[in-house]
Amino acid sequence: MDDRPLSGRDELVDVRRQLLAGDLSPPGAADGVAASWQRVQRAGLSPGLCAADAVLDAAALRLVRAENERLIAFALPELENLHQQIAGSGSAVLLADAHGVILERQGDPGFRERSQQVALSPGACWGEGARGTNAIGVALAEGRCASVHGPEHFLECNTFLTCAATPIRDPAGGIIGLLDVSGDQPARQLHALGLVRMGARMIENRMLAAEFPEAIYLHFHARPELLGTLGEGIAAVDGDGRLLALNAVARSHFADLAPGTGFEALFEGSLEHLLRSDSISQMIRTTSGITVCVRVIKPTHHATAHSVPLTDTDRARDQDRFSELHAGDPAVAETLQRAHRVFARGIPLLIEGETGTGKEWVARALHQRGPRSDGPLVTVNCAAIPEGLAEAELFGYVPGAFTGASASGADGRVMEANGGTLFLDEIGDMPLALQTRLLRVIQERSVLPVGGGAPREVDFSLISATHCDLAAMVAEGRFRADLYYRLCGLRIQLPPLRSRADLAALIDRFIANEDSRAKLSADARERLLDHHWPGNLRELHNVLRTAIALREPGQPVSVGDLPETLMADAAPASLAIADASGDLRAAERRCMEAAVAAHDGNYSAAARALGISRSTLYRRLGRGGDG
Repeated sequence: MDDRPLSGRDELVDVRRQLLAGDLSPPGAADGVAASWQRVQRAGLSPGLCAADAVLDAAALRLVRAENERLIAFALPELENLHQQIAGSGSAVLLADAHGVILERQGDPGFRERSQQVALSPGACWGEGARGTNAIGVALAEGRCASVHGPEHFLECNTFLTCAATPIRDPAGGIIGLLDVSGDQPARQLHALGLVRMGARMIENRMLAAEFPEAIYLHFHARPELLGTLGEGIAAVDGDGRLLALNAVARSHFADLAPGTGFEALFEGSLEHLLRSDSISQMIRTTSGITVCVRVIKPTHHATAHSVPLTDTDRARDQDRFSELHAGDPAVAETLQRAHRVFARGIPLLIEGETGTGKEWVARALHQRGPRSDGPLVTVNCAAIPEGLAEAELFGYVPGAFTGASASGADGRVMEANGGTLFLDEIGDMPLALQTRLLRVIQERSVLPVGGGAPREVDFSLISATHCDLAAMVAEGRFRADLYYRLCGLRIQLPPLRSRADLAALIDRFIANEDSRAKLSADARERLLDHHWPGNLRELHNVLRTAIALREPGQPVSVGDLPETLMADAAPASLAIADASGDLRAAERRCMEAAVAAHDGNYSAAARALGISRSTLYRRLGRGGDG
């Protein structure tokens, strides 16, 4: 018999063997693991299950995200912060709802492929009933922090993971979500449990501060120097001193107190005495006899969008506010509502989409409906600024900073956005050196002009847009990862026009706006609906504006009024039919060549029009490679 001590991994393998054999309390298992195994075995799960079916489809995920948009809005900055702390560790930060369904994921690109094999991604349910023993499932079932490593996972397919999760609670103390760090690690990552605990507490404190905009907030700690840290207790009371809510630390002091309890059940003395004092902080005793330092935060009576709870009325109003940007497409409407909710709380937005999908329109609408609508909207096209002048253009310069500089200097575009919104269009084309300077501005909220001088404080809301895949650029080292996560408080994707459910309604709306007397012939309408619109909304507007101008007075817009590119769209189908009885391979090639010609040599657009992949198009035309 081998009496050598087991290694850490071998010890856990032995723990798994004992759990599989029915041992109810094997030594070496993390807290809660054995109890979780018993629960999932009673539920009838098998260790060999892959659980690939425990994933919501896109429509169901949209509904779940809509139900949790308040949680998402408050949690996104913390997901970004946590991901920066674990970047490069082969891990991901996950936000799940109160049922264990993953809502958001930010992770290392190198971990993405393996994690997707076990559906560690948005839409997947990681409750115990679906995935067996795992950190999210245990934390949800037991209402506390949980760590599950390697072989402790019930499902064999998950045993490469090490996970740490903790519940996120609302101001009333109920679980509304979970924060998790999961990775492919050889050892249990104990620091990850500390990170998710701190992250969840930050989210909870942020939500508490926004829940009662008219409340008086009492921040307290036994050590004055620790006020303002995550170790402080926070109690929200109304003007009469009645308790509204407590954060997690305060609940440990006043565990038995319910909302509506009077001030005298919290602290000795009176609320009036605290409010009359001119001191920033005061010493006071809790009813349990602990002397603490209290800082009183009074309501400003100028509640902003940061502190407005979501209501059904708000949702309906927001949908109406953005009605001009869609014509009944529910997916677009939902995307715009989510964007507005997050942007109104000062969280940066990244808008992705093909050229012409309306990114600048959305940015303008968000600014006009946002909390800084009285300030300027400054648009910067990062692809259009000459690289040699970009730094001075963005950040300004002092007099004499360079040859040709204005004698009075210049503020720069970022400074011009102070008090308003900065919209960075085509952010993917920003040079790396400029990305470094932009990151510093976003982090420090100050601008240092070219040529020196004193830094100038700046405050703006931030929207970025790109037609590029920024995540792929980050993986390739062409875009700074830290800047990407600063820009990406919430990422929204604008769909291409060919995928929108409201295309027909958009055509009718544009024609009515351009010329209320204009009509479409049936053939022209059919051709417009069949077109794949590689230029999206911009192309649609140009096509219809030109067609309306070309139509015969008093006559509907006909096929002849439409541009040749739309005529070519019909060619592949007719060619295929004409040659169906002949050489099919030759007919296929002619179809493909016609599609490429119709899209001005754009193989991606031609492939979409044909309904095939770009690589297939290249291969069939003998070009080789994937472009």
